[in-house]
Amino acid sequence: MKLNLKSISADGELAKAGIKVPEFDVSAVQERARKEPRWIHLGPGNIFRIFLARIADDALAAGDYWPITGVVPMDPKEQDLQLTPFDNLTLGVILNPDGSRDERVIAGMAESLSWQREADWERLTKLMADPSVTLMTFTVTEKGYSIQDSHGNVTDAVKDAFNGDPYARNANTMVSVAALLAHRYREGAAPITLLSTDNFSHNGDKLRDSILTVATGWVEAGKMEQGFADWVSDSSKVAFPISVIDKITPRPSEEVSEALATAGFEDMGIDHVGRTPVAGFVNSEPTEYLIVEDNFAADRPKLENYGVIITDRETCDAFESMKVSSCLNPLHTALAISGVLLHFPTIDSEMRDADLSALVHRLGWKETLPVATNPGIVKPEDFLGEVLEQRFPNRYLPDSPARIAMDTSQKLPIRYGVPVKEHIKRGTDLDSLVAIPLVFALWARYLMQVDDEGKEFEPSSDPLYDELHEYVKDIKLGEDTDVHAHLQPIFSNAAIFGVDLYTTPLGAKAEALFSRLIAGPGAIRTTIHEEIN
Repeated sequence: MKLNLKSISADGELAKAGIKVPEFDVSAVQERARKEPRWIHLGPGNIFRIFLARIADDALAAGDYWPITGVVPMDPKEQDLQLTPFDNLTLGVILNPDGSRDERVIAGMAESLSWQREADWERLTKLMADPSVTLMTFTVTEKGYSIQDSHGNVTDAVKDAFNGDPYARNANTMVSVAALLAHRYREGAAPITLLSTDNFSHNGDKLRDSILTVATGWVEAGKMEQGFADWVSDSSKVAFPISVIDKITPRPSEEVSEALATAGFEDMGIDHVGRTPVAGFVNSEPTEYLIVEDNFAADRPKLENYGVIITDRETCDAFESMKVSSCLNPLHTALAISGVLLHFPTIDSEMRDADLSALVHRLGWKETLPVATNPGIVKPEDFLGEVLEQRFPNRYLPDSPARIAMDTSQKLPIRYGVPVKEHIKRGTDLDSLVAIPLVFALWARYLMQVDDEGKEFEPSSDPLYDELHEYVKDIKLGEDTDVHAHLQPIFSNAAIFGVDLYTTPLGAKAEALFSRLIAGPGAIRTTIHEEIN
């Protein structure tokens, strides 16, 4: 068996193998979509391919014409290895906690482009100028929205772009998106919605702020008229709704790849784009949430018919805060950092470790749930219980700590800064917090790039890693160290932690814990065990 347009007929080999295939003429939709585009998505990675593309697939099957043009913003090899060979189809593999799998061919993406290729960029500028395109969605990770350094200043590279061609693509993702909007503005300024579905707080606001900063920079440099910035800032013309997405989607699993090969697939092996594994399949958990603010400037799919909750901003905020700052993401980060340092292969294996399980149970039930907001969609205690008892322990969902540890510096302000500030607001005795300062200390230990055995490891990518590593790189295990001198530049950075930790007891507490973590090989395991127990 192979995954392509020829294999997905209702009486084809995939259907005969029990795999769900699309309930519409995919070839016809793909041909029509090249002439009549509707929806552009930037960053067609795994969560997009198994979630948003599934939504589009369901819509197309229901006669709701919303095919997606997927755009690869970085390495074109992603398109060459993961999309084109499979005719832009994806094999979705849902890994259930009981060990069963649900397999489905997802055909919501009708076309793929790579904007690093000149011809594809030119086509994309034309698509963005087409008034029939009314929705652009994003999964480009938090760092994809960045135009500022760790101190909140616009980077020199982006400042240089202010004086450049506003219609040209740029190495910075947000500058390139602003350039696409400039093409749309020049060709009639048809309304459009830019919907971020990336996993961080107030994603739509961050997207809007970044794009508007670029637009304003061009105006002030005399490269664009004021009307362009006014158009971008008018929510009835260009809307930036916030959203909250939740679906754990690990990198493609070798175990799943082997199972698919055993079942007869010839093309479900795993390749790599740099260090990132890519495949024709996506493996994920069954649980999924997508909560979207009802703030659209133009026509949109009937998202609510396909599992999406369209609601007001306040409900989005409450659900987001519950998930990102209380009941899931802080726990994920705690397991990611400690898992890398202690060489755990997967998140679920950590949940079978008494100390690490106790760490996230303490963090969730005692330190973050008490400051969670009830969104009304689901009770926070029910959501947290599902995370700790079903989702994280799912041994058939092989998610690596290293994947979750990516871009930790970008995640801490929301995953930990928000609950810390809420504790301060509520007058909590911060000395009573145990897990939160321990995670801060563990992350500082992670920045040393030395594991619990005293061996160097390869850290996950993070835009601030090199800068922060400089502060701790010379610390040696077991040697006397002026911990404060090394950590003060890190722990005092309110852009990372939400607050200057030294304005609270948490700075000194995290420093003391860090001192114990560098006592020698094995100190990480010992410290976690002693603190949590």
